[in-house]
Amino acid sequence: MAGCFVAEYSTGMSNVPTFPAPGAAPAEESVTGQRVHGVRPPHPKTGSRSHEVARAGRHEAGMEALLCAHLLAFVGRPREAFDQLHDAIVAARAAGDESLLLTLQLARLRIFEAQGQDAAAVALRQEIILAAERRGFLMVLVSGATATGIPVPAPDGREATALSHESEAGASMQPPHGPPHAPAGAAPGMEVPVQIRTFGEFSVLVRGRPLSSGRKVQHKPLALLQAIIARGGSNVSASLLVDSLWPDADGACGRRALDVALLRLRRLLRVDDAIVVWGGKLSLNRDLCWVDTWAFETVVEHAEQATSYLTLERARRLAARMVELYRGRFLGPEEDRPWTLQARDRLSAKFVRGLTLCARALAEYGVHAEAEALYRRGLELDNLSEALYRGLMECCAAQGHCSEALTVYRRCRDLLSIVLNTRPSPDTEALHRGLNGG
Repeated sequence: MAGCFVAEYSTGMSNVPTFPAPGAAPAEESVTGQRVHGVRPPHPKTGSRSHEVARAGRHEAGMEALLCAHLLAFVGRPREAFDQLHDAIVAARAAGDESLLLTLQLARLRIFEAQGQDAAAVALRQEIILAAERRGFLMVLVSGATATGIPVPAPDGREATALSHESEAGASMQPPHGPPHAPAGAAPGMEVPVQIRTFGEFSVLVRGRPLSSGRKVQHKPLALLQAIIARGGSNVSASLLVDSLWPDADGACGRRALDVALLRLRRLLRVDDAIVVWGGKLSLNRDLCWVDTWAFETVVEHAEQATSYLTLERARRLAARMVELYRGRFLGPEEDRPWTLQARDRLSAKFVRGLTLCARALAEYGVHAEAEALYRRGLELDNLSEALYRGLMECCAAQGHCSEALTVYRRCRDLLSIVLNTRPSPDTEALHRGLNGG
């Protein structure tokens, strides 16, 4: 919600970059010019000294915004407090000031909690935990964890009890590996303007409505959006995007083509700051965008982190969420391109790994029928995964359905032979021999 606010009140903080108000035309900066809404990159001749001075100024402005936000919240003006924090958070994120960003996010969390916005607070708590762990700040935050309501992992690596009982809808929607200056996006329905789905097919909703590109489909801007997502959605090098989308263009022509495509994409999205450019790199603003790949990767990460203590109910919820998000291969029937195939293989491997973890947990709890159904659903979405075939064979055998397990093996063998011109792995063959009595 805070990501949608734009400051309406001036605080005299001249060091904080200014951002366009809602409805204003998006900044049409050049990728190669590295300008973000009025923030000029350091001049190469000024050296590191000027950079340090600028960083100190940004940090001071951020702390001033934090103080103003606390005072506004104290006197009962939470919206204005959100506005102060939002501008400072965007500036800290763009500057890569992780410690300031976490401090501001903690303040935003307190306002969420004070207003009783539980779903937003749950999502933001998990975002702060992930960012703190990635940047090595977690030990600094431990002493204040109780005061802020942040669940801290126990020494053995398990999550605290409070986190394990949180709403899956809030926690599982957060992308796992975004940079610290790109906070996680909220779930659909939490006032995120841009919602992007890539599994099974590619679709974009802007404020709840399908993306409209006029009479003619604008292929290059949409391909640019897909390429950014395929590369993780954060800090994607402009030169890498040029090589991916305009491989035959020379340096200057490729950069101009990227600038034009970026401008057209921003006009399509009609959401200020949805795409951030900084230091020659492009990122989707996770305060304003939700992408199914981010949510999916976080669900898989949760399953992997909880492998040794995955409860039955949590295994069921995580498995259901994976299947809900992973509706088919990445970008579905879109044209196969090298960067598409790389992302597709990576996400497919994560799907198989996460689903197998949940199915094994179900089998260990004795609900073999549920595990079997989960394996079969996984094979509907990825029918060339040997790991899923082996799991299904084991699950059928555990229920005494050996003939069905052998049928599953033959299906696996035939598909691998026909589609990939290969044979099952030694592990699959060993399982088959065991089912046949050696």
